[in-house]
Amino acid sequence: MTSPSSKRVTCLHCGYPLGQCVCHLIVSLEGDMTVWVIQDKHEAKHAKNTARLLALCYLKTVIVSFEDAEEMSNFFQSVDADNSLLLYPSGCSEGLETIEQSDKAKVKHLILLDGTWPKAKRMMLLESMLLRYRQVHFLTPPVSKYDIRKSPNNLALSTFEAAAYGLECLGMLQISKLRHFFSAAIALQWSQQPQEHKQRS
Repeated sequence: MTSPSSKRVTCLHCGYPLGQCVCHLIVSLEGDMTVWVIQDKHEAKHAKNTARLLALCYLKTVIVSFEDAEEMSNFFQSVDADNSLLLYPSGCSEGLETIEQSDKAKVKHLILLDGTWPKAKRMMLLESMLLRYRQVHFLTPPVSKYDIRKSPNNLALSTFEAAAYGLECLGMLQISKLRHFFSAAIALQWSQQPQEHKQRS
């Protein structure tokens, strides 16, 4: 299915241009844990954003617009601090890999901030209610495979990769299906990029 009103014809399901449609690659995966992606408005418009790829295959993904007061209010009402983790490296964050198994078993919500590092810090500064969530970071993250977009450092992961590794650390199985989908989707999108875009990415 396509969207005739857009300048570039896009798939109505995945939202990507027809030449980059990933529908045939999608694998549906559902776990007990909900992944909440709090998204900066600029990141939402970025063509290389990976949160929407995550939402296509991990069924319990909820994308929340940080600038939408109603969506944020619903988020805070839905997500209890007692059974949630916020992926945000800070002076008080803990290594996710080292959290006790008994604590991991209680986690029902994994929260990610989707935006550049300055935008993520801005979200934390502007919304004090985020501070009520237990903050975690990765001690030994995998190497990012997201070559299509520049990263600030070698340890940075895309939102999709961070969610997948976070779920894996918390005991979810079948993460390999997510990674295979991500690799295939990125390879498809990269193959369709104009050469000048590849040089700037």
